[in-house]
Amino acid sequence: MSKRVSVVIMSLIANLTIFARDSYPLRSFDNSDIGLPKGNEVGIGLVIAIIAIPIGYLILNASSPKSGEDNSFGGCLGMIFIIGGVVCLLPLVAWLCAIGSAILGIILALFVIFGIIVLLTNKKK
Repeated sequence: MSKRVSVVIMSLIANLTIFARDSYPLRSFDNSDIGLPKGNEVGIGLVIAIIAIPIGYLILNASSPKSGEDNSFGGCLGMIFIIGGVVCLLPLVAWLCAIGSAILGIILALFVIFGIIVLLTNKKK
């Protein structure tokens, strides 16, 4: 029984690799094929965010109302800097989400394969 199961699994893997090879011709992939921003865009956005978020925070704290005075311009300017810095972090967030989903997919595939192996090897009498 064990040899039969291993032969079936190996033939399925062989058929899937032949199908995958025939479906997609060999070509090189770059970042534009997967829809993620390029590395220089992520780096520039990270540098801008590292500069803009602390400046916005400092402006926001410096414009806090003291003894009844109202300074809404400083608060608005600080929030604009902070929101701009967060928007500049979006390319990095896209990369982190793509990496996380790939890791989650691999874990799920391993879990399913492990479950199939356990079901095949589990013999109830």
